[in-house]
Amino acid sequence: MKKKIFTIIASGLAAFTANAQTPFPIKIDTAWSVKTIWMPKSPLKQQVLFIGGVDTVQTTATYGNPAGKTVAKQWHDFIGFSIAPANSNGILGNVIVNHEMVTSDAKIGDGGGMTMFKLKRTTGDQLEVVDQTLTDGRKGKFFNVDFVNTVGETGMNCGGINAPNGRIWTAEEWMRSSNPQIFNNGNGIKDTSDFVIGTTTPAGFPGFNGKVLKRYQNLNWMVEIDPNNAKAIRKQYNWGRAGWEGGVVMNDNKTVYLFEDGSPGILAKFVATTANDFTTGQLYVYKQDAPTKWITIENNLDTLLQLNTVAVRRGASMFNRLEWGTVANGKLYITETGRDAFTFNTGNARYGVVGQGLIDGYKARFRVLKGVNFTGTDAQAADSVRAGKFNDYYGRVLEFDPATNLIRSYIEGGPLAPASSSQNRFAYPPIHFSNPDGIHNINIDGKEYLIIQEDLNGTNWNRMPSNINVVCETFLLDMSIPNPTFNDLIRITACAPGAEITGGIAIDENTMLFNSQHPSTSNTFPYNNSLTYAISGFKVQKTDVANILSNKDVFSVYPNPTSRELQFNQTTDVAIYNATGQRIKVAREVNMINVEDLTSGVYFIRNTEGLTQKFIVE
Repeated sequence: MKKKIFTIIASGLAAFTANAQTPFPIKIDTAWSVKTIWMPKSPLKQQVLFIGGVDTVQTTATYGNPAGKTVAKQWHDFIGFSIAPANSNGILGNVIVNHEMVTSDAKIGDGGGMTMFKLKRTTGDQLEVVDQTLTDGRKGKFFNVDFVNTVGETGMNCGGINAPNGRIWTAEEWMRSSNPQIFNNGNGIKDTSDFVIGTTTPAGFPGFNGKVLKRYQNLNWMVEIDPNNAKAIRKQYNWGRAGWEGGVVMNDNKTVYLFEDGSPGILAKFVATTANDFTTGQLYVYKQDAPTKWITIENNLDTLLQLNTVAVRRGASMFNRLEWGTVANGKLYITETGRDAFTFNTGNARYGVVGQGLIDGYKARFRVLKGVNFTGTDAQAADSVRAGKFNDYYGRVLEFDPATNLIRSYIEGGPLAPASSSQNRFAYPPIHFSNPDGIHNINIDGKEYLIIQEDLNGTNWNRMPSNINVVCETFLLDMSIPNPTFNDLIRITACAPGAEITGGIAIDENTMLFNSQHPSTSNTFPYNNSLTYAISGFKVQKTDVANILSNKDVFSVYPNPTSRELQFNQTTDVAIYNATGQRIKVAREVNMINVEDLTSGVYFIRNTEGLTQKFIVE
């Protein structure tokens, strides 16, 4: 039997080699034409784990309806990860995915939401969502996080916090000013009665129990959730109500930094009285020209309900849409995503201070446009920003040093091109960076890298080629580079066309998770849905990451052998040949192909660059 198989393989290789002289029948111009997620030509592998609108979540009894199951929400954003204890038989931990989508849903709960699932590593880089049973009796793979029966409805669940000890918070970035706005003609939150703190959950919140909120006021807080039992624990009333997008808990498990997505947005800090107890402590807001760099905020609910207004009126530093943050090498890195046109010279913003990152950004843009350094003072640069003379097209990553309380622009987006320029896919810069949003970090081979994700990519000001579906990219940045620019970025993936790439988090040295949020409905299934996917293969020995990711001579397929689907490490055009060299299947712009219609045996697959792999159908 073995002799016969080897003979077939040998003759097939000969036939395939002869056939290889024929030009590949399909040629794509650029990776940006794909209708799936984009992956570099490297050993990295991607795997879809959770599909919104397709996968089923287990629900609790809600609004008088019995516990059951329903289809998961879409618009995946933040990803939280609670690592499993050591020696857990391959279990990595529980994953929590935010849903920024706001809908009325009698089973999941009105408003936004979250989904929880457990991951296990099987063979090689393959991951598996495993069945589990929760303490409330729910059984399955995917679980809706219960907010309604614990802390009241939740809003648009955007960013969040992964604490060092595994605690997770979600950010409700859905600032509304009235109950009719959250009701939204019955499409949002239907219950608009007053909310009394401490009556939904037995523990309530110390110092605020019995306080009455308008229903809309019970949104836009950071909310702690239980990542192991899929339920909310408490809304963090003492951190203030604002347009929170993200935050970090420092290693002392006492200090929390919070980032507001607004123009002006604020940077806040909460210091707990006791480690791991965030119900008591002191809240501050950053003010760069204050002696201590911080404004003290009183623990008064009326003040906390309008935190941004109070803070800016007291002279807080103002930012242009702070998003997510991460701690690396002892410092805090925060994305400031930017906004094309804004001023800080009207309304409450007149009292605030222009943030140092915007001052740095203005001077960097001046140098690009004028070809000379800005010779004025920081105060003069701030005046120009305040007056609307700085269109912040690309945004930046900020660096904050907790030791000095100083902040600066760490890396600016770019490159800048005139608004009138009509970029096409061939002229698009090899490295381009705009509107950073999600951010995390990973250690690979002893080196620290930032994982930076884009949002808001448009086709003006050179952000994306004008004749393609817009995509957002993710980059690695080597943090050993002292003063990095966008040219130092390493592109590792891009989400499906029309989507935002977000949620990026390293769950170990080998694997990152990402979300592709609200993609184009014309994409290839399942990439026409919001989804969560993994990229694995980062754990390498004595090999620089940049070299791996730029390796254009690698084309790999998996699983091999297979009986159903064959996946690739890159999106490409492929042709499949049988053992005699006959071409039997062709596909365009794919990173997987269904082979269950093929009979058992040996086959060969070839990509656009003529790279070939053998695979076996069982």
